[in-house]
Amino acid sequence: MGEERSTRWSRGLVGADRDAATLAERARGGTSLVIAGPRGSGRSYLLRTIAAELERQGHPVIELRTSCALSAVDFGAFDASGSADLRSLRDGPTTATVKGIIVVDDVDSLDVASAQALARGIAARHVTAIIGLRTARPRSIDRPDDSAVVRRTVLDLWLDGLARRIDLSELSDDDALAMIDLFPDAELLDSATRAGIVWRADGSRTLLRQLIIESTSAARAGRDPLTDLRVIARDSRLAIALARHVADFSHADLECLAGIRRLPHLELAVATRLFDAESVAALIAGGLLYADASVKRRLTVNDLVAHEAQRQLGEAHVDALVDTAGARMLAEADEWWSSTVAVSLSERWHRLGIDASGERSYSPDLRTRVALDAAREANDRGDSAHAAAHAARGLRAQDDPALRLEAELATPTPTLSTDAHAEIGSADARRRLARSRAARSRGDVAGDQPEGENEADSRIEAALVDARHATADMDWARAAEIATSAITETGASPASHLRALVAAGTAETFRGRWGVAQALFRRVELLLDARQRPSGVTVRDRLDALMAMLVAHQIAGADGSIVRSRLEREVGTTAREGEAADLTIAGAAAAIAFAGAGHPAESKRELTTALSREPSAVAHLDAVMIELGIADEMATAGRTDEARAILGRLRGEHEPLLVRSRLYVETTVLAAEGHTDEARRAARATAELSRGRNAAALRIRDLFRLVTLGEAEETEVDELVQLAAATDLPLAVTALRRAAARTSDEEGLPVDELRLNALWSTGEPSDSPETTSARPPSVRPASNAPIDDLTAREREIALLADEGLTNREIAARLFLSIRTVESHVYQARMKVGAPTRRALGRVVAMAPRGT
Repeated sequence: MGEERSTRWSRGLVGADRDAATLAERARGGTSLVIAGPRGSGRSYLLRTIAAELERQGHPVIELRTSCALSAVDFGAFDASGSADLRSLRDGPTTATVKGIIVVDDVDSLDVASAQALARGIAARHVTAIIGLRTARPRSIDRPDDSAVVRRTVLDLWLDGLARRIDLSELSDDDALAMIDLFPDAELLDSATRAGIVWRADGSRTLLRQLIIESTSAARAGRDPLTDLRVIARDSRLAIALARHVADFSHADLECLAGIRRLPHLELAVATRLFDAESVAALIAGGLLYADASVKRRLTVNDLVAHEAQRQLGEAHVDALVDTAGARMLAEADEWWSSTVAVSLSERWHRLGIDASGERSYSPDLRTRVALDAAREANDRGDSAHAAAHAARGLRAQDDPALRLEAELATPTPTLSTDAHAEIGSADARRRLARSRAARSRGDVAGDQPEGENEADSRIEAALVDARHATADMDWARAAEIATSAITETGASPASHLRALVAAGTAETFRGRWGVAQALFRRVELLLDARQRPSGVTVRDRLDALMAMLVAHQIAGADGSIVRSRLEREVGTTAREGEAADLTIAGAAAAIAFAGAGHPAESKRELTTALSREPSAVAHLDAVMIELGIADEMATAGRTDEARAILGRLRGEHEPLLVRSRLYVETTVLAAEGHTDEARRAARATAELSRGRNAAALRIRDLFRLVTLGEAEETEVDELVQLAAATDLPLAVTALRRAAARTSDEEGLPVDELRLNALWSTGEPSDSPETTSARPPSVRPASNAPIDDLTAREREIALLADEGLTNREIAARLFLSIRTVESHVYQARMKVGAPTRRALGRVVAMAPRGT
C-alpha cells in the first residue's frame, strides 16, 4: 500500500504522462533528462522517486550529491561520491562509459569541472543523467543566473537536443485537493481544512505535503488543524520548507505580507497608502494576497507565508509598520478611515494602557470611534470579553449610545436583542437586530447606510425573527407570508433583501410550493453571482444562503448537486477571506451536502469540526436539524448506535419542529434495528404532530412512512393522494408512485424503503429540469475499491440484503450479532461506493460471477 501511495503521489506531481515510471523508462533507454521546477514544485521528490524506480528495476543509480562546500573545488562532487565510474569520467569524459544512471539534484551547487565533464560524457553518448534544475517562481524577483557556467552548461544540453527537459508547474487547486486524498488519514480532514491547506500551500507541492502531514496529525489528536497551523515549531519540516519557500521574496513583499497579516481585511485603497503599491498588486496577481469582490476590495493574506515573512522581518519591525499605520490614520481621519486599522490601534491601546499608549493625546471623538470599531469587531467574532473591554475604554472617553449597545451585546443576556425565543436565531442575527433597532430608536444612520435603508433593514430583521418563530412552530404558511412581505420592503440593503429571499424560499419549500421557492432561489443566485458583490453581503450571508438552499432541495426531494457545487467553490473562497465563524457555517453547509449524498460519516465529521470552531455561528434550531439529518443517514447506513447517541443528546428539545423531526429519526432507527412494531408506533406519533399543519413537505414524508410500514388508514392514503396532486414537490410524485406499487406482503421492508427522496448524484449535475425529480442515483464502485475487495462474509451479507432481509434477519440466519452485520454492511458500502445497503446488495448481485 505504501509503494502504491508513493507512485500515486509521484503521478500527481507531474501528471499521468510524466510519472516516475515513465521517466525512469526513458532514462533506461539512454535519454538524459533535465527536471526543471521552482522551489516547492516537487522536483527533488520526483528525482528521488525516479531513482527508486530505477533501483527497483535492478538498474544501477549513481547519486551525485552536491554541496556549497564542494562547489569551488574542481571535481569536488565526483571525488566525494567515491564512484570509480565517476573518476574515469573525470579522466576521460568522452571515452569513459558509466555503468549506471547519474542523478544530480540542485545542479547549482555542482562545481564547474564536474558539470563540464558530465556534459561532455552526455554529449559523447557515454553517460545518461537525470539533472535537477531550479527555476524561478512566476512572481519571483530574485531569479537564478542562467549565465552562470554550471547552469549554462545544463541548459545548453537541452538546447542542443542532448537532454529532454521536463518542466514542473506550480500546483493547481484542483490537483492539490486530489492529492490530499493520497495521504493516510486524509478522511479526517473536513472541507474547510482541505481548502485552507490548499490556500496555504501557495502552489508548492513541498508545502502541501508538509501541511497535510501536520493537519492529519492534529486531526488524529482531536485538534482543529487550522488552529494548529497558526503555531509552527521552528525545527519542524514545515518550518524549514516555509523558510525556503520565501527565500526569494523581496523586502517590500515581506513587509506587505506581514503587515496585512496583522491588519486582516484591510481595504485595497488603504493598503496602497501603507505599503508598496507594486508589491500589493504583484502579490494579489500571484495569489498570496486575496482581494474579495466587495467595493472596497478587502484583503486577506496567506497567513502561513505571512507568518514566515514576519519572522524574517522581526516582531519589532512589523510592530513599527502597524503603529505607523495607526498614527497616520488618526492624523488623516478627515480624509480616510479603516476599521481594520482602528481595531489594531484599539488593541494596542488596550495592551499598553492609557498612559503608555499615547491615547490621551487624541480627541474624545477619535478615541470613541476607534473603540466602537474594535468593540463591534470583537462582538462579531464572539469575543465578548474584549468587546466589553474596548467599549468600556471608549465610554471613559465619552458617553456614546452605540458603544453602550456594544457593551450590552458583550454581556451574557444582551437586553436589546432578546425575544421570547431569541435562541431560535443565530447570534449574528440577534446582533444585527439589536443594532438595527437601537439605531432606529435614536435616529442614527448605521455606517454608510442611508437613513431609509437602515429603517427598512430594521423592519426586515424583526420580520425574519418572527418568521423563524413560525418555522419552529411548523407554521410555514405564516413564515412564508412574513418573509414574502419582508421582500417587498423598498430601500432595504442588498444583504437584508438576500436574507428575506432565502427565508421566503425555504418557507415555501416546506409549505409545498416548490415552483415558487425555485423562483425565489433564482433571485438569490443572481445576487450571489453578481460580478461585484452587493454592498454589505458578507461571506456569512452567502454561506447562510447556500445552506438554506441545500436544506430546501433536501426537503423538496430535489437533487441539490448544483447547489453543492456552488458550496464547494464558496468553501475555497471562505478559506481565503473568512474567519472562524464563517468556516463554521461552511462546515455546517457541507454536513448537509454530504448527508444529501448519503455519506453520514463525512457529514458527521464536517459538523463536528465546524462546531468546534465557533458554535454560536449556527443557530440552535439549524444545528439540531442538521444533527438529526445525520442521525437519520447513520441509521439508514446501519450505524444505529451512533444514531442513538445523537438522539440521546437531543432529548431536551421542545419546539414542535424538533420534536416531530426527532420522532421521524427514531422511526428510522427502530426500523434499522428490526423493531418494526415500535417503528410503526413512532411513525404514528410523528404523523400526529404534522397533522393539520401547513407543512406539505413533511406531511408527505410522514404519510408515506405510515403507508410503507402498513400503518396508514384509508383517509391518510387519500390525504397523501390529495397532497401529491396539490403540490409540485419532486418527492410527491415519487411517494405516490411507490405507495401505489406497494403490496400487502411488503411490510417490514429494510430501512432503505423508508427513504423517500433519492440521494444526490455524485457526477456533474445536468441543467435539465428532470434533475430535480426523485430518481435512484447511479451506483458506481470506487476505482480504488472494486467488488473484488469484499470479503466472503461481506459478499454473503450483501446478497442477503438484496433479497430484502433486514439486518436483524441476516444476523439470525448467520448466527451473528446485529452490530456485526451493521459493521459488515457499512464496510462493504464504503468499498464499493454504494450509498445504501439496498444499493450494495444490487451491485453485488449484478456483478459477474468470479468478480
